[in-house]
Amino acid sequence: MVLLLCAAAFAVGANPGSGFLDAGVGSVDITPTEPVSLAGSPTPIKSNAISSRLHARALVLSDGRQKAVIVTLDTLKYPVEHSQKARQQIEKVTGIPVANIIICSSHTHRGPLWSYYPDKLVTPITEAVVQAVRDLSPCTLGMSKGRAEGVSECRRVIKDGQAWNRWQLKPDEADKYPAEGPADPEFDVLAVTTKDGRHKAIVYNFACHAANTRDLSVSADFPADVQQHVQKHLGYEVATLFLTGACGDINPIYSVRRELFGEKLGGGILQCLDKLDPIIKPVLAMEAREFQMPGREHPELKEAEIARNWPKQLEHYKKTFADMKTKEKPSYQYFITGIRIGDDFAIVTNANELFCGIGMSIKRQSPFKHTMTAEQTNGAHGYVPTGKAFEGGSYETWFGEHSYLTSKAGEIIERESLGILGRLKKSP
Repeated sequence: MVLLLCAAAFAVGANPGSGFLDAGVGSVDITPTEPVSLAGSPTPIKSNAISSRLHARALVLSDGRQKAVIVTLDTLKYPVEHSQKARQQIEKVTGIPVANIIICSSHTHRGPLWSYYPDKLVTPITEAVVQAVRDLSPCTLGMSKGRAEGVSECRRVIKDGQAWNRWQLKPDEADKYPAEGPADPEFDVLAVTTKDGRHKAIVYNFACHAANTRDLSVSADFPADVQQHVQKHLGYEVATLFLTGACGDINPIYSVRRELFGEKLGGGILQCLDKLDPIIKPVLAMEAREFQMPGREHPELKEAEIARNWPKQLEHYKKTFADMKTKEKPSYQYFITGIRIGDDFAIVTNANELFCGIGMSIKRQSPFKHTMTAEQTNGAHGYVPTGKAFEGGSYETWFGEHSYLTSKAGEIIERESLGILGRLKKSP
């Protein structure tokens, strides 16, 4: 049960420009206590073990003038309506405005959907934020950039002019054809450090599906492996918050050993911690944009393409097409939020499985030295492919539950994200 407290009880006194910013962390375990249907598969599968715990984690930052909340959630996705309820509850309990709160799903394929939980995760999310607000203390912030090579790849390849996912091809064909788009090995790190030099929280952003667990266990997937690797080498516990990068078309490389992912990405984060650029004036600025995102133009069932690329799923995609047609809207409520910390660090969010090339373009054009593009945040509106990907086809482009926004959504997200980043750069 969440304890309602007056916002005044959470007042803090960080001095903007002092080099310190108040930061607090909170965590609530949301691991199921029984076998559950694992999300992320078109056919239902049940868990038979637990390989890593699932959590709702929160980081609250305060510069003495305002607060920002970053929540990471170990679940496949978290729809707009539930995200709104959770953000409103956080505002009610803590006084932190809804516009200053982001909730990012890790997109793990080895956990239950939000619907498994009694109140759709609103209570554990809020409790994690309350813990974080109570934990506020002066900290310094540092940022860095790293690379994790050889663990992720574009899962779409071009065969005979058409896009195929690698698993739709025979094993000896999967690496035979050129990848449709890029994979992004680069990641950014934000480290929160206490006065005694211990890291209190690490936020990182990497573009890859959290789908590296290869059995039927409940798992937070590679973010849990990364945290374990980092904590083992630091020698103490630290809150590690994973913001999902633009990975709509990016998967782990399944031909390498599973442990390599955590070692490479976790090892890269450890290297980043040794070369942090301090955020000298960690003043916060936020901008939230709410608008209506248009729906898909002239949706049609790609029956011939489905029968060719994924015949065993033809009936599934016929059903998802029919179901989505009954729920189809001209437009959908959409949120993009930007958070700036100091002069050279920013986070910008979207509510999709954004194709990697779009995320890379946003980072490349950003006015900030360090930019995190966090997808699956404050909503879950399915895949947003590039224009090139729509030409290639395949399941991320097929109209249904997971793909229903306008084919121009990528352009809109890129334009709006860059607009927010530009305004944040100019804000005082």
